[in-house]
Amino acid sequence: MKITAYISRLLLGIVFIYSGFVKAVDPWGSQFKFEDYLIAFGMEWLMPAALLFSIMLSAAEFLIGFAFLFAIKPKLSVWSAIAFMALFTPITLWLALTDAVPDCGCFGDALILTNWQTFYKNI
Repeated sequence: MKITAYISRLLLGIVFIYSGFVKAVDPWGSQFKFEDYLIAFGMEWLMPAALLFSIMLSAAEFLIGFAFLFAIKPKLSVWSAIAFMALFTPITLWLALTDAVPDCGCFGDALILTNWQTFYKNI
């Protein structure tokens, strides 16, 4: 059981670090994706903050992944990952059903996933 938990922790950490890193490399690309989401959700009034959101999201993902990878504050990193999944899984399900935004932008332009692939990844 310990080896399964260890491997799961490492894999989740790598996925979060990779996701945060590719978004940090191109914050303007992430900004455009955020703008797509804001338009899809009818929240155009938040458009000026899209760049800030993209930077904060990439930093949060990278920090959670780093904490997972090196077992820093394990309870906090687990609860942070659960919060991310609780927020983004319903969003990705809605996107998969409506196809309001063509791809999630989860991994920037480095890895393009369909909305259904993103939903299954989150599950």
